[in-house]
Amino acid sequence: MRILILGAGALGSLLGARLAGAAETDLLSRNQAHVLAIRERGLILEELDGTESRFHLPAYSRPEELPAPPDLVLTTVKAYDTAQAVESILPVCHSETLFLSLQNGLNNLEQIIDAGLQGRVLAGTTAQGATFLEPGRIRHGGRGPTSIGEPEGPITSRVREVVTLFHEAGLEANCSDQARQLIWRKLIINVGINPVTAICRIPNGRIAEDPEASGLSAAAVQEALAVARSCGIDLGEGLVDTVFEVARSTARNISSMHQDIRAGKRTEIQSINGAVARLGREHGLAAPVNETLTRLVKIIEHRHQQEASHG
Repeated sequence: MRILILGAGALGSLLGARLAGAAETDLLSRNQAHVLAIRERGLILEELDGTESRFHLPAYSRPEELPAPPDLVLTTVKAYDTAQAVESILPVCHSETLFLSLQNGLNNLEQIIDAGLQGRVLAGTTAQGATFLEPGRIRHGGRGPTSIGEPEGPITSRVREVVTLFHEAGLEANCSDQARQLIWRKLIINVGINPVTAICRIPNGRIAEDPEASGLSAAAVQEALAVARSCGIDLGEGLVDTVFEVARSTARNISSMHQDIRAGKRTEIQSINGAVARLGREHGLAAPVNETLTRLVKIIEHRHQQEASHG
């Protein structure tokens, strides 16, 4: 099997490095400095135990550079780039190329399917954490399971095949027949961690340690759970505690939204807390904490845009 990592940022590079041990794996990233560094000296990964590993794998910045059509595309681009990124690689895919979304936020599956890929999409979430340090260097910030399933329906042979591939690469993975619940569960974990760490410029672990951060995170999560129930998704009890457990298990990790804010980039806030607030309005539920977190992150984004335009 040939794998393409579509969006080889921090998480995509981490997964690509691991999967390269089990299958031919190509990285695709618009970050040309990252691609060039990997080509010149390999991808350097700071492991959880503090050691360094170096992985030599192909990296490209344009789809037409890919040496062969992928059999599996791991989609790890930002939610707002999904449609454009998928459409850009369709010419280099074959008729049975399978797409697995491991992205944050809602509506990524729908965007991939709308690109004409009905029946060729898998849903997934991962608790792996990674931080982009500099071009060609990332840090493994936290280990956790990857869950994979069909967008709807029971576990299939192709789901089992992909999960087996992850196992062969040394990655913890499991099959699931609850894809929508998986996506909502990951969404709510992001709701509780990403904006608080981004606004306050703190690593994930502080969410569980600082009482003010914990209180803010819990309030956002409780709102999101109520909105999920209004959408027919019941995630049960204890998810606030799960958010804190994830924060602890990825304590050194800098969340993706925090990384984006730190780099002056656009964030996925509209697909995470913004989606909760929007769906809440559609179902007649107020979500003031998520609305406020969304506005605060957008204010920071706007400031970065203004600074860049005057820079």
